[in-house]
Amino acid sequence: MRDPVGGEAVESAGRTVFRHSVMTFGTRIGIVLVNIPTSILIARLLGVDGQGAYASATIFPALFAMIGLLSIDAAHTYLLSKGLHPVAEINGQSALLMLVLSAILVPAYLVFVALYPGVETPELRSVLTLAALVVPVLLAKYLSVALLLGLQRIRWFNAANMIQAVVLLGLMCVNLFVARGGPRGAVVAYLVSELSVTLVAFAMARREVAGKRLFRRPPPGLFRRSVVYGLQGHIGNVLTQFTYRFDMFLVLSIVGIAGQGFYSISVLLAEKLSHIPQSVQVVFFPKASSLETEEVNRLTPRVVRNSLFLTAVAGLVLYLFSRPLLTLFYGTAFLPALRAFRYLIPGIVMLSIAKILASDFSSRDRRIYYTIATAVALAVNVILCVFWIPRMGIEGAALASTVAYSLQSVIMLVVFGRLSGRGVLETTIVRGEDFSRYVAIVRGLLGRRRSP
Repeated sequence: MRDPVGGEAVESAGRTVFRHSVMTFGTRIGIVLVNIPTSILIARLLGVDGQGAYASATIFPALFAMIGLLSIDAAHTYLLSKGLHPVAEINGQSALLMLVLSAILVPAYLVFVALYPGVETPELRSVLTLAALVVPVLLAKYLSVALLLGLQRIRWFNAANMIQAVVLLGLMCVNLFVARGGPRGAVVAYLVSELSVTLVAFAMARREVAGKRLFRRPPPGLFRRSVVYGLQGHIGNVLTQFTYRFDMFLVLSIVGIAGQGFYSISVLLAEKLSHIPQSVQVVFFPKASSLETEEVNRLTPRVVRNSLFLTAVAGLVLYLFSRPLLTLFYGTAFLPALRAFRYLIPGIVMLSIAKILASDFSSRDRRIYYTIATAVALAVNVILCVFWIPRMGIEGAALASTVAYSLQSVIMLVVFGRLSGRGVLETTIVRGEDFSRYVAIVRGLLGRRRSP
């Protein structure tokens, strides 16, 4: 049933979010099908230690780039969605940010590598040092993605991510079978593949401006406005990433490089579930930013409960087939990752709630609540990791993450209820009307296939 006031707008927005989410999810499934052989190649040919080194060399630079960007990329998405600044001004600010932040963050990252106690061997230090080049590439990527989403160019966004996955697979094959570059070559392959996202965004931007200037000096006030918006949720984003990745810092330091290799596979497989809410999230944020508050209040519960339901169903299937999937893809050598993999699945399912509500809070310019919820979750995660990893190894890290993810989602559900007036059950439990939509979608797809 539609709400009597604004129902048509909400229904239209819901259809748009659903259509783009399905498109994005379909693309992500394609990306998974490409990424699975990529991860199998890395794990089987580099071994447990090589897998651990590669995981560290991709995760650590990403944290530096994300932290240093101050969530200005999210501000760019918001400002473009609202139509408050033209593309050329946003691009001009992005270019300046990339240059300035790269000059600051790359040296900071190199200092981190030199001082980090988890770097035990010269080989690992060499790989992590090379990964300093990943920092500016990821800065460019994050700003490029913000541009695509702010303009709601979902097809381009999906195309960029698919191209990145295919490029990575191709270059990884060259590295492992031809060049035999080991973990260092794998890092170079990853770097080049991430750069492809920026190239796609650049091509889209040229079409968007239609012969006009692609870059323009940002006007006074744009940087301040971006920082003010970004900082409201930036601490939350930083805390979220530490909640997601702090366990990997401790695993490397306490359990060692082999433990990092096992745990990275557990995380890699469990996080496949996050493709469902992430597909919705990237579409929902710019769309919700363009709607009135009452429309968002009606739309968000529908989006959250359906995302949670679909993620839970996929999580159950993944749990039941976790052992054969792990041995099929990575071999019996990685079986020590199985229990941690299973422990992570409920946490990833619960995290789907927080992901969608984070977009809702951002669209309301109430990102501070997301920050508070994430701070509590991180504190709990740190405490549990410190106690559980020395006692239970990577299984303790997985359990700590699941508890933290669940707590974060519960807090955000309570806050959303107070902001919107919508109940917890309405937001989390699927309804008959939702199943009716599923049936209608399936019938529509079958009808298209049967039509001449």
